[in-house]
Amino acid sequence: MSFKVALSFEDGVTRFVNCGPTETVADASYKARINIPLDCRDGACGTCKSLCESGEFDGGDYIDDALTEDEAAAGYCLPCQMVPTSDLVVQIPTTSDVAKTTAAAHPATVTAVDRLAEGAFALTVELDDRAALAFLPGQYVNISVPGTDQTRSYSFSTGADAARLSFLIKYAEGGAMSEYLAQRCAVGDRLELTGPMGSFFLRESARPLLLLAGGTGLAPVLSILETLATAGTTGRPIHLVYGTSFDTDVVYTDLLDEYTTRIPGMTWDLVVADPETVHPNSGYVTGLITPDHLHGGTADIYLCGPPPMVEAVRGHLDAEGLEVTHFYYEKFTPASAPAGEQAAPAKVAASETGVVPADEAEVDAVLVVDTPVGGSSPAAPAAPAPAAAPVTPLPSAGARLVSRLPGDPIPSIEARPRGYTPPAPGTHPAAAHTPDTLAGIAARPDGHTPPAPGLFPAAGAVAEPRAPIAARPDGYTPPPVILPTAATQAAPRSETITSGPGVVSGEIHPAISHSDAQFDARMALELGVVELTMGRLDRARLSEFRMLAESANQYIDGDRFLDPEKFTAANSQFHEFLFRCTGNDSLLQAYRLLEVTQVMNSVLPDARWVSQDIVPEHLEIVDAFETGDRDAARYLIRRHSAHAKATMRTAMDRQGLGAAS
Repeated sequence: MSFKVALSFEDGVTRFVNCGPTETVADASYKARINIPLDCRDGACGTCKSLCESGEFDGGDYIDDALTEDEAAAGYCLPCQMVPTSDLVVQIPTTSDVAKTTAAAHPATVTAVDRLAEGAFALTVELDDRAALAFLPGQYVNISVPGTDQTRSYSFSTGADAARLSFLIKYAEGGAMSEYLAQRCAVGDRLELTGPMGSFFLRESARPLLLLAGGTGLAPVLSILETLATAGTTGRPIHLVYGTSFDTDVVYTDLLDEYTTRIPGMTWDLVVADPETVHPNSGYVTGLITPDHLHGGTADIYLCGPPPMVEAVRGHLDAEGLEVTHFYYEKFTPASAPAGEQAAPAKVAASETGVVPADEAEVDAVLVVDTPVGGSSPAAPAAPAPAAAPVTPLPSAGARLVSRLPGDPIPSIEARPRGYTPPAPGTHPAAAHTPDTLAGIAARPDGHTPPAPGLFPAAGAVAEPRAPIAARPDGYTPPPVILPTAATQAAPRSETITSGPGVVSGEIHPAISHSDAQFDARMALELGVVELTMGRLDRARLSEFRMLAESANQYIDGDRFLDPEKFTAANSQFHEFLFRCTGNDSLLQAYRLLEVTQVMNSVLPDARWVSQDIVPEHLEIVDAFETGDRDAARYLIRRHSAHAKATMRTAMDRQGLGAAS
């Protein structure tokens, strides 16, 4: 049995390959003449490291230097070793051009063109070779406009297995595709589709879904719903909020009602911006988003719309303090006016409350939705967006879109007790479990001294002296933390242009406040782990702990990263070590679910500055465990967390400013 593997490249091109039952993804790719990054082919170098978005596979054999345990747990894989056991979607860390492949061209014939509403057409085509075009629900293709040298991008509105393919297209007067559909298009016309493209597609997940669509931005949502209906999705809450500018723009309501019967658990709402609407809800998509739709932060959000709508939804979530886990969006800007024509001017203005209406430029591109901001269209009347600044797409899953404002107080790190001096190094707790350790290690009385050495170190052996943990001076205060300004918090961190002009895809990830929360949560777990491991690590474990600290430290010089990516990988091993030592799998999984490493991988690759306290703190934490000093360990973990947050905040701030320091 073979499996279909979607290779998603950084420039938005997706290529599908068939992989045999014992064939690696790399072998199948090269057989299809797709040169994905590759070097050793035996799991030793990590050159081909990629992210598996969905599906199951046998990871094969590889060494930790090529793929760490944390990376594997986060979904990363080595295509040179992985053998699919289901269909897969794999993000390849290069462009299609570098991989010496391109989006494929697919000749097609028009089988139907229907005017669904005043501002929307449905175009249906039949491919010459339907089997040659595979796509993921939510993706799009570029379609040539007959009689011109132009192309337009449109999302599929049909499921991935449909025999004939349909597209929902906005009518914009004077637009190349719009005028073709309105005046010249006829059954039998020949078109060429190029694709599929786009990183906006339905991910494999059992989490609740919140789908947000504006106007013809409904197209990819219909493809997603058809795929879910065909797959027989059960027991998964799915809610759609569909918005338009006017009643005359509303389409496919009967089809959406049909999906509520085909997909158990699906509900949907319609909102129309026009105050004179005959429908129950007047306003914008943002007005119908409630905390219940987010299911306590576990829901996945898929949003299709023009830039004002996307920014409005992001700003709304931020302003309301609503939590999201995964947030995928795609926004489309107006197509360029034909040569010799002047594009209609965009009307962008701001009211006293900071409301910004959508522009009224003539648009003719895929998903050129006609819903006001939070449900509005570039070709529709002005529609307000929430006054709050939009949230930036920052890294990792599990995001709480709430920003810390400049001037907010920053929790300080408590200073070491006045006059505190740690116990002299070289003494180690007994390796044998005493009734005290079996009971969970009770609090030590004042003046407690760790027990004399027993089995560890060997009787009579004297440990090599190490520098004591430095006592902090009275009134010690950690270095100030650099907070981003409101402007930099609102600036995009990374959005991927996934095809020609106008198509932008992205994912919303944690804001700075969420990054802080993740490090605070890690600190809390580590403080608990101290109680489970202090005094219980033998010589071999302590030696490994120190080796991991030194391994991470080699990638830092003072307050500069030498290699932030390698530091992140080594640092992850250092912080996970004590969790693995507990033998408590539930605790280990709780730590991994925080996804601290994933956040660092997304934020730090281009970072240069790092708190200069990070390196000595790694070693001081190990010293504390070697001397059995619980108080020192707890203090150092709290202080280390603050310096880690300072490093992350600075990296985020400088990315927002576009700094290259």
